[in-house]
Parts: sequence; C-alpha cells; structure tokens
Amino acid sequence: MQQKLTNATLEELIEMVIQQLEDAGFDTGTIRNYKLFYKRLTKLAASLNKTHFDDELADLFIKDNAYVKDGGYNHTRFLYHSRCIRFIESLLSSGKVDWSIYHSLPARELSSDDFVSHLQIYDDSLKNDGLKTNTIDGYHRFVLYFLSYLEDKGYHQLSEIKKGDVTLFIVLVCQEHYAPTSLGSHLPGLKRFLELFPEAKPFTIEIPERVRRKQDITPAYTDDELERIEDFLLENKLSARDRAIALIAFKTGLRAVDICGLQLDSIDWKHDTISINQEKTGKPLVLPLFPSLGNALMEYLLDERPQSESTYVFLSKVAPFHPLVDHSSIYNVLRKVLVEAGVAPQGRISGTRMSRHSYASQLLRKGVPLPVISEALGHSNPNSTMRYISTDDKVLSTLTLPLPKGGVYNG
Repeated sequence: MQQKLTNATLEELIEMVIQQLEDAGFDTGTIRNYKLFYKRLTKLAASLNKTHFDDELADLFIKDNAYVKDGGYNHTRFLYHSRCIRFIESLLSSGKVDWSIYHSLPARELSSDDFVSHLQIYDDSLKNDGLKTNTIDGYHRFVLYFLSYLEDKGYHQLSEIKKGDVTLFIVLVCQEHYAPTSLGSHLPGLKRFLELFPEAKPFTIEIPERVRRKQDITPAYTDDELERIEDFLLENKLSARDRAIALIAFKTGLRAVDICGLQLDSIDWKHDTISINQEKTGKPLVLPLFPSLGNALMEYLLDERPQSESTYVFLSKVAPFHPLVDHSSIYNVLRKVLVEAGVAPQGRISGTRMSRHSYASQLLRKGVPLPVISEALGHSNPNSTMRYISTDDKVLSTLTLPLPKGGVYNG
C-alpha cells in the first residue's frame, strides 16, 4: 500500500483524499471547496511540468496566498492551501488523511534575530516583575504566536508593523485557537509586549478593552465565497433593482429593514453618499455610494422602477407596486444571488444578518480597527462589534494554522 502511494501521481493522490473526504461524511459544499483548491494545485504542478507531489510543489502552493485581484495577503487562501497539503502529506505518511484541527507540532523557531531578541527582553521583564510561572508561560506563548504571525506576513522587525496588523492578529488567533472566554486573559500580555518597545507602543490602541464572551452567532462567508458573490454581481445577470439591493447588503452591511426603508431623498448624488436614520437604533448613518451601487441604482430608477408617487426607493415588480416592507423580500433577492454565484448554504441562513456579519468579519480580517467597523455598522454600543471575532465550529473545521509551540491549547 505504501509503495503504491509513493508511486501515485498527484491526481491519484487528490482522488484518494477526496474519496476519504466523502467516506468521512463531509458535506458536499466542503468537498466542492476542496476540489476547487486541489484544481489550483494541479494547475500549479502543470506549470512546473510536475506529475507527482514533492516538497517544492507543496512549498510553492502554500506560498500562493494572495488575492487574485489586488495581490494582498489572503488568509483564508493560505489556510486552505496549507490544509490541502497536510491532507496529502498525512495520506503519504500513514495511508489515512488526518482531519484533526488541533494537533501536536514541534516548537516553532523564530527566524528573525530582531524578534528573538525582543522576545527575550520581554521574558526577562516578566520575570523581573515577579509574575507567576503559569502567567509568564501564557504571555510568552501568546506573544510568540504574535511574532510568528508577523513573520508569516514577511516582517522581520517591529518597526514594520502597520495599522490594523494587531487587530487582524486578534481576530485570527481568536477564530483559530483561543476561545473569547480565554482571550481576555492573554491580551494584557500582548499589551505589555507592545508597550515595552517604542516602535510598537502606538499599536496598543488596537487592543480591545474587553472581549465579549462566546455566544452562538451567524457564521461568515469565506473570502473566496465573497469573491464569487462579487464576481456574479459584476456580471449584471440580475435586474438593476436586485443588483442594487444585493450590493447594499454585501458591501455596506445594512439591515433588511433599512434597505426596505430607503427613501429617494436619502441618496445624495452630488456627494456620493446615502444617509439614513436606522430603524433599530434611531442612529444616523452615512454610507458611501460607490460606483457599482450608484450605477445599479441609477439604472433602476431611470429604466426599471415603475411610475409611482411613493418616496421609497425599492418597489415590488408587480402592480400595485408597493414599497418592499419586510425582510422576506430582501431575503429572496440575496438567496437568489447565492444560488447563482454557486455559494452553498451549508446550513447557513441567507438574509442580511448573514451579509452584515460577513461584511464586518471581512473588514476585521483586513485589519480595520473595531471602532471604525462599529461606526460603519451603526452600532449604538461599540462593544457589539466584538461578536465578530467568533465564528461557528463547522467553518473552523476546514481552517487551521499550526500553533507556535507543540501541544494542544484547551484554554
């Protein structure tokens, strides 16, 4: 069996992995995602004239972690590519694919001399302050993970940290390894580390004062799913009305009730903004009227919208052309977008609660500070935004990053 695996072509190995995915009971949406990622791997292999799996191919595939459109770092892509490679490596090693998320790994060594030096200075400061051993170990581990994250971004010095890096790290580490209930006890250690060095101290502002306790919330769409949705909307296969509704939902995170309540005089064409008073909070909110949304709205208002005395923007498509009054109208539009874009529900809902959560989570993953996201979503309480550092276990089961030190973290 082992000899057969060693001699197997890359395509044969991928077929075995997919078969074991099916045998293990993974849902069709998850399997479809892995097929798409493995298609990328075979395409990369073909460009290198390779028919068999090897370390060079694996390394190049994992390093292929950028957005196609702008070349920025795509963490979801990195996670999927890493996991695809681990599936093949475990198959070659034991004949069985390793699905586990948290597993023991050898200690990760920092490659940057600057980071190694700063970590040693930090460890010495913790000991000099007389902290308990378990506290020192926890703080060290968390900061080591932070420095490993910086190295993954290509940084070699603390002076290279950019605005949003700390925010993004907190989001990722919470989603992948630390429950919100335990994260709060580790953030003070990260803050101490940043405060210790002048070049890093300004970024302590990105550390939240408190973290919400874990709760059941709506999962977010992945970066690749959002790209598929955006590509579909750009194809103009929907009516202008439905395209405008979908763009508002996915690109601004607006609630269904506020989309339905949008008034003609809410649109400021001169300054490219939409101004509303939110139904839920009564709080005013100003949204950008970006080009694709403006074009869809203009097309709808000029060419599609029925003749009506109503001051509401969005009307039904059939007489007597009433304003859209409930979330079901918006839900039906968004559900159609997901089906046409090929985004499987996987047990998730399809309304604006989902698009709103995905919008916020996407901003967080791009490193946008929490106060800015809170303002964009119109939250009456800025702490409400902290709910978006969590996601559901089903999504996490497909994504993982190795811990910086060996062992399983159960905090």
